[in-house]
Amino acid sequence: MDEREETRAGGTGGEGRRGAREKVSEGIRQGLGVLSALKDALEETIAEAHERGDLSPDRAKEALRSALARAQEAAGEARERLDLVRQRDFDRLKERVEELERKSAARATDRLG
Repeated sequence: MDEREETRAGGTGGEGRRGAREKVSEGIRQGLGVLSALKDALEETIAEAHERGDLSPDRAKEALRSALARAQEAAGEARERLDLVRQRDFDRLKERVEELERKSAARATDRLG
């Protein structure tokens, strides 16, 4: 039974999709959590700076850099949990597979010819 037949029969293909949907849903929840934490961190930093009278452009830039660093870290953790692949890694692997397919086809042609 191939994957399409298993999916129609309610086998492993459907279960795999259900797992993928759960991962995507969890990723979205984590993303929203990251955005909420970023918003809270920025508001807190701005409020503290305002209370100290230290709301200079340099201080605002530093607060933004710090918040973005935390957001990038959280996004990286979410990507790892979701087991996502970076586009450049996928593209490299795709190129390698295509190269191997070309070599394999050339060898098959040489054997037949």
